[in-house]
Amino acid sequence: MKKAKVRALVLDKLNNAPVVLLEIEGTKKLLPIWIGACEASIIAMILERNEFERPLTHDLMLNIIEGLEAKVENVVIHKIENSTFYAKVVLKDLTIPPEESEEQFVEFDARPSDCIIIALKTNSPIFVSDEIVDSHAMEFEGKAFETEDDEFRKFVENLDINEFRKRIKKDETQNNENDN
Repeated sequence: MKKAKVRALVLDKLNNAPVVLLEIEGTKKLLPIWIGACEASIIAMILERNEFERPLTHDLMLNIIEGLEAKVENVVIHKIENSTFYAKVVLKDLTIPPEESEEQFVEFDARPSDCIIIALKTNSPIFVSDEIVDSHAMEFEGKAFETEDDEFRKFVENLDINEFRKRIKKDETQNNENDN
């Protein structure tokens, strides 16, 4: 597993769909995940540190988790199948003693966009399976990748999101051929 962080939100102009770019820690790799417009707007508001007037569904879930004496341990993007990423939220039951640590954790299937929102709201780590990083993340070179300023914004604006799509399709085709 590799740790990741949200690096940017971009628009796939071909499909008019938002894409969240996860930066894989310790590398110059980006992993694109296509998400819905609603989730993209929530992620954008969180990244801009805007407060919501009323609790959103994710806030409700987090309030329930806290009320049940649990916490979000991490989120994991663990699989891709037919161009769909799969993720899970890992919760830690705070009522179980540490010596029974195996029983402390419960995993729930969730969409990657929801997992990312939950991770951002709780400052929990985002992990991506090594297999996904190796097959779907793309490496980028240059100083722009390392900076947080206008240079990175220009880098993102000039990013060809279609290259990501082609790579995902190519990798899936190869995986399907290997399965046969």
